[in-house]
Amino acid sequence: MKPVVNRLAEEFGDRMEFKAVNVLEADSKEMMTKYNFVGRPQFVIVASNGEVIASRNGIQTYDRLKADIEAALAKR
Repeated sequence: MKPVVNRLAEEFGDRMEFKAVNVLEADSKEMMTKYNFVGRPQFVIVASNGEVIASRNGIQTYDRLKADIEAALAKR
C-alpha cells in the first residue's frame, strides 16, 4: 500500500494532510477510538470540516482512495 499512498500524497499533498498512525504506539489510541479502528491497514478520509468521507479497511486501489480524497476536497 505504501506506493499507492505515496503516489496520492504526491498528487494531493499540497491540498490535504496525510498522516500515518502506528497502532502499536500508545499515543495512537485516541485517533483509533475517534475513527473506529478495526484493522490494518485502515484508511480514513476526513474533509476539512471534520466529516468522515470514507473509512476503508484492507488493501485499497489507487482509484478508490483517489475518489475518496476528491470527495473530501469537494467538501471544502
